[in-house]
This record gives sequence, C-alpha cells and structure tokens, in this order.
Amino acid sequence: MADRELERQVERLQSVMTPAFIKQAVETLVHQGEDIGGGVNAIRLVRHLLGDPGLGDVEATWAYDRLKPAFATIFDQIPSLYYFEGD
Repeated sequence: MADRELERQVERLQSVMTPAFIKQAVETLVHQGEDIGGGVNAIRLVRHLLGDPGLGDVEATWAYDRLKPAFATIFDQIPSLYYFEGD
C-alpha cells in the first residue's frame, strides 16, 4: 500500500481528470517521445500526472490501479486516442 501523501495526490488527480486534461498530458508525453511499441505507457502517464517521473514502480502501479477505471472512461471519450489494457 502507498503512503498517505500518495493517496492524497491520487485523490486530487481523480478530481481534476477530464478528457481535455488527459489528452493534453498524453500529447505532451508523445511529443517528448513514444515508449517502446508506440504511444505512452500508462505508468509513465501516471508518473507525469503526479509530477514525479522518478516515482517507484510499486507506488506508480498502486496509483495506476486506482486511476485505471477513470482512464478507461476518459479514453472512451477521446476518439483520437485509444487505451490498451494489459494482462
């Protein structure tokens, strides 16, 4: 489980996540360079949105697990982007 500060950051992020907000974040990351296989990896997006590119894998995965339902809903609303769910 993540620490309380990370929980608060994720809660704040959830409150501001809109299709426009996520689209802008993805476009920023794509401009910086695509990940292996193309596009933007969800963990990289989480780190970017939380403002912590060095966030550890365990913490980033924890945050992603909480944000995943919102990502799926938001990406459904952005026809120019698509979202792959991993195994």
